[in-house]
Amino acid sequence: MTNEPTNNENFDGNPLRSEEAIEEIYEDTSISEDNSSENSDSSEKPVARETVFFGEKPGDVAVPSMTRKEKDRDFKTAVMPTEHDDADDYIFVRYRKKSTHRHSTHVSENKSQTQNSDDTDSPVASHSEQHFRYHASPKKKWKEMSAKQRVITVIALLLCAVLVLLATAGLVLGVLTVNGNKQLTNYEELNISGPSIEGVDITGGGKTVNYKGKTYIFNEDITSILCMGIDKTELGIDNNTVGTGGQADALYLVALNTQTGETDVIAISRDIVTDIGVYDPEGHYVGTEKMQLCLAYAYGDGKQTSCRNTVTATQRLFYGLPIQSYFSMDLSAIADINDAVGGVTVTLFDDTFTDANGVIHYPGETLTLYGENAERYLRLRDVNELESSVNRMDRQINYLKAFSSQAISMTKKDLATPLELLNIVNDNSVTNLNPSKITAFTTAVVTNGITELEFEKIPGTVTTEGEYARYVVDEEAFYDIIIDTFYTPAQ
Repeated sequence: MTNEPTNNENFDGNPLRSEEAIEEIYEDTSISEDNSSENSDSSEKPVARETVFFGEKPGDVAVPSMTRKEKDRDFKTAVMPTEHDDADDYIFVRYRKKSTHRHSTHVSENKSQTQNSDDTDSPVASHSEQHFRYHASPKKKWKEMSAKQRVITVIALLLCAVLVLLATAGLVLGVLTVNGNKQLTNYEELNISGPSIEGVDITGGGKTVNYKGKTYIFNEDITSILCMGIDKTELGIDNNTVGTGGQADALYLVALNTQTGETDVIAISRDIVTDIGVYDPEGHYVGTEKMQLCLAYAYGDGKQTSCRNTVTATQRLFYGLPIQSYFSMDLSAIADINDAVGGVTVTLFDDTFTDANGVIHYPGETLTLYGENAERYLRLRDVNELESSVNRMDRQINYLKAFSSQAISMTKKDLATPLELLNIVNDNSVTNLNPSKITAFTTAVVTNGITELEFEKIPGTVTTEGEYARYVVDEEAFYDIIIDTFYTPAQ
């Protein structure tokens, strides 16, 4: 109410009635029931009633004095002003003190609820507000519950909270999966060629291939991730010098079907000769040269640009096949990620292995690798042997099969496992994988019951080229792998 009078006075000079005065009005009355409001049309002159005013001037709000019977009527039929303002709330609270309304006894007598009319700064709750408070009071309902009801209520609330959390987690997981699949399978334009062999007819930029009398369609549900193991203990280049980024001694192309979860891993020999992007000492691109695939990583910053250069060189090797993602890791990360899955158990198949303590392990022996021994198992080779690189790749495949099976088993128990593993090697790795991609990858593998990954090597033979080994690819056998992995027969 605006321009509220101060010192409990109206602007006409008449003081407001105190609480005691109002009580006297209710008690001191001689008006009979016959002269109540329903007989107001009677020809008899009604008995004069004392009126109490609240507001800026008489007539704003008025409540006549009432008989005992009038006071005892239900609150809804009591004489009330037609307009409601702050004064109404005050009058209603005072009237309800004497009312027989069945809920009035629940109204607290606390003076913070029924404050004196002199306290003009503190609002007084209306009857409807306090009526609602009684029915909606959690404390009162809780006190009225039995111990069993309280336990049931708590359990129900906890279950509701869990369901809300699960629903939220499910929604987040779903959004990440959808976004990840879009990023992993972004094939707006294909530019895939093929080998120079008979019986290969490619149309639509590689979307359709006629090969050996059959028609194949490129499977756009498949995504490719190039994984690289770098022969340095710290990623980067030395003295800001191009060509010192290290070599990708381990190269594996992971092909994941985002719908079925089926995952094939193609092991790529580091010694395959292909077109490599070359940069000058200032970092400017100067063209391509035929050299070992592992050297592509050296031309870059030892991190992102080195990864991209290696991806581009690998795409050339695979006839322009799109590779959406990459992941590189240095030597220092091997022990950490190995131990994060509880160590990796392998069975030696055709070679001996000397561990960090000098103990020799022979073919057929099963051992669990921890820490430094995991790095030794994956790295060691005899450079004096022509086939040493191929033999080491076989040993790496043996290890990766065991590692991936253990990691998948852990992921089925906790979907956050891949993210946790990446976080462990964060300082020693470079990747363009993000939470959305990883979630889509993980969901596809776990929900489809995949327990292990399938590995195969690019077919070929090892020869020498000067003082270096060269891996010569069997083109037809290699193209068979590409068709089987990335294409599906036309219906």
